[in-house]
Amino acid sequence: MTGWFDAVPAHALPAVVALVLVAESGLLIGMLLPAASLVLGVGVLAGLGLVPVPVVALAVAGATVLGAALGHRTAARADSGSSLPTDGRLGRLLPERARETVDRSALAWSGAIGRRPVRVAAMSQFVAGARTLAPRVAAQAGVPLRVMLRGTIPAALLWSWGLVGAGAVAGAALPLLRCSVAAAGIPLVVAATWLLLRRRANAVPA
Repeated sequence: MTGWFDAVPAHALPAVVALVLVAESGLLIGMLLPAASLVLGVGVLAGLGLVPVPVVALAVAGATVLGAALGHRTAARADSGSSLPTDGRLGRLLPERARETVDRSALAWSGAIGRRPVRVAAMSQFVAGARTLAPRVAAQAGVPLRVMLRGTIPAALLWSWGLVGAGAVAGAALPLLRCSVAAAGIPLVVAATWLLLRRRANAVPA
């Protein structure tokens, strides 16, 4: 693994990924964060034995739930009727067309989450962007936080264990894959050497 993972101590990786996941669900900028790929990446490191799999999975699930609760509470306090901020510095920077597009999409969700809040809250955990907007839409639709969390918590556990588990399996398989590639490469090197020598022998004039 390369990149910013290399600059972070292994024991601190779950906390770093958890902070990103809280931001993904709790802050609007979370729509731009590569949360799923980070979870998959730290799962690979868990499979290599650098961090414990249960610790990573529980940290990911807990951070996702905490972020969703933060997003719900923020939207409930704002009471602006929009999924995006309308005041403050960020509100002034957002294009009006972007606000209208997001609010139009949220309007369709609002009816669905009002009728089936637990199911929609659970389904949104598996969709990038929906993890950020769904808690806000739920708050605007009048869905209580405790009702939303009935869908969010089990879905977050399933999502986190699924991604971390897939990454861990891939990480555990890396040494075996490297050995297999190395073993397969020996006959290829022998065959390539034999062909090269044969070509040179044929090229020598009689």
